Amino acid sequence: MIENSRRSRRSNGGVAHLENFMTTIKGIVAIAFALSAALASAETVYKYRRSDGTVVYSDAPIQGAKLIGRFELVPVPQPQGVARGDRSQHSEDLAGERAEQRARALNAADAEIKAAEQALRDAEERQQAGVEPLPGERLGNVGGRTRLGPAYFERQRTMAAEVDTARARLDEAYRLRNELRE
Repeated sequence: MIENSRRSRRSNGGVAHLENFMTTIKGIVAIAFALSAALASAETVYKYRRSDGTVVYSDAPIQGAKLIGRFELVPVPQPQGVARGDRSQHSEDLAGERAEQRARALNAADAEIKAAEQALRDAEERQQAGVEPLPGERLGNVGGRTRLGPAYFERQRTMAAEVDTARARLDEAYRLRNELRE
C-alpha cells in the first residue's frame, strides 16, 4: 500500500487519485474505530502523518510522526428497550425453526426416494422372475405343442403396471425433493 502511494505521488496527475484513495481509507478507518468504540469506553484516536506522507490512525502516540488531529470516540448508546432484542431473538428463533423444518422435510423426501427406489427394484425383480409361465398358464394345442394362455399375459400386464406405478412414485419423490430444494 505504501509502495503504491509513492508511485501515485510520483506520477503526474496521481495526486488526485492518491487523495481520493486516502479519503476512502480515512473513512474506513474512522468507521472501524467508531464500531470498535461501541464495545469499549470513550477512547482517544490520534491522526498522524509520517515523513513519507502517509496518514496513520492510532490509539497510542507514534514516534517520528507529526500529530495532525485527535478524536474522542464515545461509545454508541444501546437501542432503547429490550423489545428490539426480543424481536430479533424471535426472528432468529423463527428462522432456526424454519431451517429445522426444511431439513426435516428434505430428510423425509430423501427417505421417500430411497423407499421408492427399493419398491421399483422389487417390482422389476418380480417382473423379471415372472417371465417363466406358471403351472396352468400353458395350454395344449393339436400336435403336441403348447401356447401361453390369457392368464399368463394378464399376469405380465399386472407386473408391468406395478413397475410403472413404482417408477411414477420415484419420479414424484424426486419432484417433491427438488421443490423443497428451491
